[in-house]
Amino acid sequence: MRWLSFVRRRGFTLIELLVVIAIIAILIALLVPAVQKVREAANRMACQNNLKQICLALHNHHDTNKKLPKGQTGGGIGTANWRIMILPYLEQKGLYDQLNLNDVYNSAVLTNMVLPIWRCPSTSLPDLQPQSWVTWWGNHSHMVPSYQGIMGAYPDPAGRPNYSASNYGGWWTNNGMLVWNQQMRFADCTDGTSNTIVVGEQSGPVIGANQNGGPDLRNGYYTPWGSITNTSTQGVASCGTGGCGDLWGTGLTAVAYKINYSGGNPPQGAGFTWGGNTILNSNHTGGINVAFLDGSIRYVPETVDFLTFQRLCVRDDGQAVSANF
Repeated sequence: MRWLSFVRRRGFTLIELLVVIAIIAILIALLVPAVQKVREAANRMACQNNLKQICLALHNHHDTNKKLPKGQTGGGIGTANWRIMILPYLEQKGLYDQLNLNDVYNSAVLTNMVLPIWRCPSTSLPDLQPQSWVTWWGNHSHMVPSYQGIMGAYPDPAGRPNYSASNYGGWWTNNGMLVWNQQMRFADCTDGTSNTIVVGEQSGPVIGANQNGGPDLRNGYYTPWGSITNTSTQGVASCGTGGCGDLWGTGLTAVAYKINYSGGNPPQGAGFTWGGNTILNSNHTGGINVAFLDGSIRYVPETVDFLTFQRLCVRDDGQAVSANF
């Protein structure tokens, strides 16, 4: 008679199991930051590609019309701004044809519409206008783009009076390439297209801000696709430094404060979503993406010398600086 032999299998002890769990936890802890870093690198590249396409659309508009679009048109706040005017060059001619260019606010097709090319993948902010922004107007749930037109810098680096004061605080300028009620040509960029920023990123919260919808202080009140309340014929050029009545709008910023501003509610012109000096910011680590007029896309660290950055936002101050970031 043969005896059956049994082999007793030894299981994991509690200590061994805990050691395995600890090793797995350590590996996960090491891998997660690496995965996040790779994901952010991909998002940053996608964001830069969005800006590239937007800048190419501006170039195509210039090629067709011999001018860039008006940054804002002084026909009222609902009038289409530069973002709308380049839609045909972003393969959005069908959308463009459905819009009332004199009243994009009431153009139903824009309600709840999210266009991926206008959205930075790293943004943590809502795609549509948040309810906290809504005051006297009905919330039409328009997309808030991640990319803002640059109308220049305040104060002018060369000390020129190229600004109009807003009755809400802050300033509109016309020393950039996308400006109020004027159309610029590449020839107007005497500092050089490779030295002049035309579009900047505005896709992150203003850390510490808690008023007027903060920390989400992107420029997009009423409709982010609209323009400006003031109808002055040549914008800043005809309005003057003292301002000329009601002056608020969307789609543009004059750079008056450092990028990725933090530390509380921003100063005048930047602490509300209809101001002329809203903050350029992002969720990218330590900086933002910008488009230069020559079509190049660069990452600007938040540690950049602020005066240097302002000079890069001005087209013709005679103080051209190289973007050595």
